[in-house]
Formats: sequence, C-alpha cells, structure tokens
Amino acid sequence: MAASDENELPLNEISVFEVATGAEPIETDDTTPARKTAPTGALIEETVADRIKTVTPNDDADTDTDDADGIDAEDDDRANASEGDYPDAGEDFPSSPIRVGEFVVRLSRLGEWQHHPRRGSRLIGAHAAALGLSAANPTVLRPIVVLPAVNGIHPIVDGRFLWAAIKEAHKGNEDIEVRCVLFDGAESEAVAAVCDATLGTIGASAIEQAQALLSLTQTNGIGRTAIANRYAGLTVSKVSNMLIAAETKAAYPALFDILHEPDRAPISYGVELNKVRKAMGAAFSTVLDRAVDLAMNNERCKPAEALDVLQVERVTDANAALPVVNKTRPVVPIASEPIFGNDDAPVAAYERLADNVDRIRLPDVSAMSPAEREAAAEACIAQIRRHFGLDVHG
Repeated sequence: MAASDENELPLNEISVFEVATGAEPIETDDTTPARKTAPTGALIEETVADRIKTVTPNDDADTDTDDADGIDAEDDDRANASEGDYPDAGEDFPSSPIRVGEFVVRLSRLGEWQHHPRRGSRLIGAHAAALGLSAANPTVLRPIVVLPAVNGIHPIVDGRFLWAAIKEAHKGNEDIEVRCVLFDGAESEAVAAVCDATLGTIGASAIEQAQALLSLTQTNGIGRTAIANRYAGLTVSKVSNMLIAAETKAAYPALFDILHEPDRAPISYGVELNKVRKAMGAAFSTVLDRAVDLAMNNERCKPAEALDVLQVERVTDANAALPVVNKTRPVVPIASEPIFGNDDAPVAAYERLADNVDRIRLPDVSAMSPAEREAAAEACIAQIRRHFGLDVHG
C-alpha cells in the first residue's frame, strides 16, 4: 500500500484552486452539454449575463405620501436623489468571473470523489442557508473543481457544498447546468493538494484528516515517516493510528453509521474497533451484523457507548507498558461553581484559581451528543456574559 518512508510529498506548487489554461477542447458525448471557453469566453459569458438578475429601483413608486410617513427633509432629498449619487443603485449583482478552460456539465454528471477526505461526511455547512439562496441560479456561483469523467461522472475535488446546495435548490431537475473546471494535474496530485489543505485547516475533523492521509498513502505511496515530517504536530505513532482508524471506517462503515456524528468520530474509536476485530477473528462478523441492524433502525449513540451497544468487550493489553505518570502538580482551584445546562445537569465548572484569576473548565465533547453539546455551549456562553456584566439579570 505505502512505499518506503523516504518518499517525498509531491506538493510543490499544487493548489485545488488552480485550473487548466490553454487546454484542448474537452471531449464529451452527445448527452453532455459541455462547452470549452475560448480565450474571449464569449459563449459562456453571454450565458451567465443572460441569467444574472438585475435589481432596479421601482420608478413607479408613489412618493406623494412622504410627509405623511414622517420622512424628514434630509430623507426626502435622499429618496429623490439620482442614481449617480448612490453608485450601488441599479447595478447587477456580480457573478463569479469566468475562468479559462471553464465548461458546463449537467448536475447528474457530478459525484463524490472516492479520495476526498470528507467523502461520506455531511453536505450541509454553517453557510447552507446563504448558499442555498445563491444556488437558485448556479451560473453566478464559482465553478466546481472536478477531475476528468469516470464512467460519465466527474469526481468533485473542490465544491461539495456547492454541489449539494444546487441539488437541493433544483430537486427533480438533474439536467441543470453547473459551471466546472478541471483540476490542473493528475489525480495523485489532486490527492496531495487536498490532503495539504485538509491538514492545514481547523475545519476538518480528526477522522477526515485521517482519510486524507489514507488516500495519500494509497495513491502516492507516501510512508508514515514522510507524512510525520511533512505535517507539524504529527508523529509516526499518531499517523499510524490515524491510518488504522481511516482503514477501519472504509472497511466497516456500519460501525461508524451507528454514531450520532460519524464524520466526527475520534481516532481512538477506530483504533479500538481494530483491536476488537483482531481479538475476535471470525466472530467479528456478528458485531458487523449487529451494527448493520442498529444503523437500519436509525439507532445512534456516542463513541464512548458504541462498544456497549454492540455488546463488545474492550480489549486490554496485559503486556502494555504502564503510562508515564505526570508529576506536574495539578492546579487546584480555590473555589468551583458548577455550570448547569438546560436539564439542570452540570456541563462545566466556573473556577477561581487566585485573586482575579478565573477559568471555565470545559467538558470532554467526544462523549456528548449534539444536543448535549449545544446545551453545554449555551450554558458556558451565558456564564461568560455574566462574568463580563452583560447579563445583569441572568
């Protein structure tokens, strides 16, 4: 699977946002309305221009009732001002600029990329509401970065959220045209570029980062040592655990489907499942069957509860070395006040360490459901507002 650890990462000057320039016309079949943009971009520019909605003032609006509505003289002058006085009046909403090599494909011709680190993860982000409104007119959105079609489907390298938003906004219309541009490089280079981006952002979860590393080893033959040397904060041991977790998720997805948030599963969960698989041998198939039944019945649990739900005993290594005792003296608070959630259960603690030195001790979120996380976050935020005197009645 992986080559020697001396391999170097081919990540020089690679970017998922670079596009092909000066490429030859893209070959398509008769059912794919793809267009190759000439240097002038005349064809697709006209298409985009025709679809941009123009917002103009209502010239027929009745302004005779301004006084009755309580508009003062200054507001009245502003209302009667010409468009030249306010440069934003009557302008077209700008669309994403046309890129050289850009083409369009039908929505039905786009799909998940098997090497994307977020494959199988949620397709709705925090910006889903705003993105959904923009997706009503896909021509104003930036192009989605894709790879050449495989069996008629273009794998998405960058733009999964855009793709999902367009699908939601145009349910039942798989023929809607979507702006696309080819990744400038081979698939192995795309894997390396996306891995670089994933490991460099706090937006990706631990299991998503692990999936990025797994794809890197599979497609580029990058070893654990080279990966650990490339990315700050990673060690060979940590890389090994991440690869084990990603391999377990890929091989046994049902074991992750039973979690509330499969795309936020901790690395330790995948490592523990791998230990159980090795210890049980052929009997592990019964665990898989149980997981499939639970997932089909929409039963979900926390990672810390999953092994109990699956009726699996945790594997303990009797020969494992004892953990190193941390001899650092713990900081003992002078006073501690629990912070309660919506159900009056303690979710955190407000501690006094010394005069004018306070802290909030946060809980371990890996053992909490999404609803419990939301309640804990609201309770901690409320405590912070009280600390700063913003909620005097709280």
